[in-house]
Amino acid sequence: MFQKMIMYSRDTRDFALYLDGVLVGYAPSYLEAEAVLDQLMLELLRARHGQQVA
Repeated sequence: MFQKMIMYSRDTRDFALYLDGVLVGYAPSYLEAEAVLDQLMLELLRARHGQQVA
């Protein structure tokens, strides 16, 4: 399974999104960061199983 992490950055004043230790993006709020990571994880899982990503 994937390890997700969301960290607030005082420098950029937003939230950094990490998936398995790799920075994958930024979001302006924690809730948006969670939504983006959840969607990315879903797309990666679908791709692993050969399903088309909508």
